[in-house]
Amino acid sequence: MTFPPDSSFSKDVRIRRNSEFKEVFEKGIRIQTPHFKVLYSPNNLGFPRIGVIVGKKTSLNAVGRNRIKRIVREVFRKNKVSFDSFDVVIIAKRNCKGLTYKNVEEEILGFAEKKLS
Repeated sequence: MTFPPDSSFSKDVRIRRNSEFKEVFEKGIRIQTPHFKVLYSPNNLGFPRIGVIVGKKTSLNAVGRNRIKRIVREVFRKNKVSFDSFDVVIIAKRNCKGLTYKNVEEEILGFAEKKLS
């Protein structure tokens, strides 16, 4: 089974190092959405990268936290084109427990279309 190269979620499109997160926190622009805090800053890589943070106060068990991360990453993976060449860090707020894929997609893409275009 082969997939188009753009549909993958490789390590290259993730913000993984503490220094990379720190750079976005220091230089990035902060936006509040109803269920997420979003920080973004331009990068020189030519493709977007994402980092997702879900704290224990959001969901006490790892299953809930990982579910939120999976949904956010999937929205990003399917809509990479909307994020141009930015580093984006998405921090989940406490009230995002029961969100569905559709809710997250509308919220994140709404932000991306308004702010990153």
